[in-house]
Amino acid sequence: MEDLQPDLSRTLRLDANAVAGLLREAFGTEMTATPIECAHCGNRAEVGTLLAYCHGPGVVLRCSGCEQIVVRIVQTPEFYDLDARGAVALRLNRLEH
Repeated sequence: MEDLQPDLSRTLRLDANAVAGLLREAFGTEMTATPIECAHCGNRAEVGTLLAYCHGPGVVLRCSGCEQIVVRIVQTPEFYDLDARGAVALRLNRLEH
């Protein structure tokens, strides 16, 4: 018999554009168009294309290619705890003065 239960991980998944405000606060700049490279599969894409899971104590951003974790962000009243060890490269534009 066919399993008609929805895949919970796919049901809870958004794209990283859904957390654009949090990314802007944590990095101090607009991040959704920023290039990022996955350390697991080498997929190069914009941060906004990462798969966002927002229903835990923080936000987990996964690669849209291999679905491995690229970035984790936890926000507290005092700081942002950022783990980006799943990214080989993240290119931020310099602010013009």
